[in-house]
Amino acid sequence: MPPEKNTSTTQKVNTFTEQTKTLFGSLIGLFSGQGARQGYLSAIDQGVISLANFVATIILARNVDPTQLGVYGVGFVTLRLVRSVQEGIIVQPMNVFGAGMEREAFKRYATTTSLFQIGLAIISAAVVAATGWVLTEMGNDTAGPTLFALWLPFLWWQLQEYLRRMLYTRGLVLNAVINSLIANGVRLAIMIYLVDQGRLTGTAGLEAIAWGSFVALFPSIWYTRNYWSRHLANIKDTWVRNWNFGRWLLGSTLTNWIAVEFYPILTAGLISFAAAGAYRAIQNLVAPIHLLLRAVDTFLTPRAANLYEKNGQRALTHTLRSVYLALGIPIFGVLTIAMLFPKPLLSLIYGDTYLEYSNGVVLMAIFYALMFAYWPLQSIFKAAQLSRPIFVANVLAIISMFTIGIWAILNWGVYGTLFGQVVNALVINIVLWGYWFAIRHSRK
Repeated sequence: MPPEKNTSTTQKVNTFTEQTKTLFGSLIGLFSGQGARQGYLSAIDQGVISLANFVATIILARNVDPTQLGVYGVGFVTLRLVRSVQEGIIVQPMNVFGAGMEREAFKRYATTTSLFQIGLAIISAAVVAATGWVLTEMGNDTAGPTLFALWLPFLWWQLQEYLRRMLYTRGLVLNAVINSLIANGVRLAIMIYLVDQGRLTGTAGLEAIAWGSFVALFPSIWYTRNYWSRHLANIKDTWVRNWNFGRWLLGSTLTNWIAVEFYPILTAGLISFAAAGAYRAIQNLVAPIHLLLRAVDTFLTPRAANLYEKNGQRALTHTLRSVYLALGIPIFGVLTIAMLFPKPLLSLIYGDTYLEYSNGVVLMAIFYALMFAYWPLQSIFKAAQLSRPIFVANVLAIISMFTIGIWAILNWGVYGTLFGQVVNALVINIVLWGYWFAIRHSRK
């Protein structure tokens, strides 16, 4: 009997050792090589964008009232809505179809797709301008001017973003980083100038995004000069191909936007733009989490898709563990600091304006912890081309928003907004992790 026990113990130790080696091998493989280096550049690119958003919010919060910060916050979220449409029917199809094309084929495809992007930019800009004008004429002097001001970023930002993502498609990630530096550098310079002139407002902050994108358009056109052609691909066939691939992705991105991003708009509509401004100020405290989560989507999805194609489900499991191991410490470190020192942080960044909302920082931290709990898993589902769980999870979260969320906002104000988002994130976690464990069980 003793030898058998020793053998059993040895087997368990060996199994644990092998699992540890496999885990760290996956971790090293995930974060090394040429693909990983491009991933690091992608993370730097997202870092530039996230840092610019963080600084822009601070500049506004310290120089305008909560209502104007709310105007900027609602406008910024609305800009993300048009990004969801752009992602679904233009950018993601270009990333998938264009990456493997020969240069001449890609030139015809990209030139044709650019016509769709120009059309989307013009139509969406016209819609928000007309809607804003009508609301202003009807006497809504906050929402009306906010929507009208969005026509400029809707136009220029979309075109610049399309070209920036084209650089990713062809592997020119460093050029994309330079492009982001130019766009956001100009944007922040304009805002600082407006502060000096005493003319900074929420709508001016949105227009600064547009002018930064406009300036960055010129180097974007130069970087992509080798990818344009006088000869178009068949317009109808290209649109059908994009639509057939992107329509379900569009549904997923739109439901995800509603489930995650729509709460500030609800807050502005049900309470006030000042309340939406307070929400934006609290959210900005945990802005570094945005950087890491967005970088996960950019970096992890294509890497995990490649691993899944070669090694199947087991590779995804190891990859998922590696990502949570690598990101868990910095993310929970930031959230812990925010929860422990909410008043000092609010005072340091904004002065005394938003100190009364310090208790909301705890709810915001819980929301982001729950978001981190499902975000890498969501990327894994994308890599495995399993869009249904994401769609179902977001639809259920939307139902929660328009029932529990609205009730919470009406009863608890900004705290209700934060509580509703916590519930949303919890719903998404339950659905996605339920699918994940069901898949693992079925494949054993």
